[in-house]
Amino acid sequence: MMIGGLTPTTMRSVKHPCGRHMSRLLLFVIAVSASILTFSLQTASQQRPSGKKAPRMQIIKGPALESATDKSAIIRWTTNTGGSLIEHSVVHYGTEPKNLNRRAESPNRWNQNLHYMNHRVSVMNLTPRTTYYYTVESVRGDGTPLGGRSNTINQFTTRQQQ
Repeated sequence: MMIGGLTPTTMRSVKHPCGRHMSRLLLFVIAVSASILTFSLQTASQQRPSGKKAPRMQIIKGPALESATDKSAIIRWTTNTGGSLIEHSVVHYGTEPKNLNRRAESPNRWNQNLHYMNHRVSVMNLTPRTTYYYTVESVRGDGTPLGGRSNTINQFTTRQQQ
């Protein structure tokens, strides 16, 4: 079936061969088209303007222990800016400062209206009454480092088992 003579401000009721009016279908098609266009514009607006390079990401606050239980901990820190639309906050940790062989991470989405990003990572399945050492960093979704890596090794101790 071909529908002709339509403009963006014209709405017509078209009779299908079976006798039903097609205006609801046309409304649906217009609504879906508008949704796709809106989503495309929002996605495009989240891209960094071409030729504009992001400043090098640096930690401006932390890292620090936010909380700890007998089997988990939350590590937080703040960086000066986001490096990409989606990135991962990573905590490298272990029970020896020279062997940070375990990793916990959390995905983040950069809000371009803010000039900083808060990072929070839950570290799970820890041993009670144990000291853990850690560093933090931010990486792109593909694992490429973004900067914002801590230069020091911090530590925390989990609580006694409850």
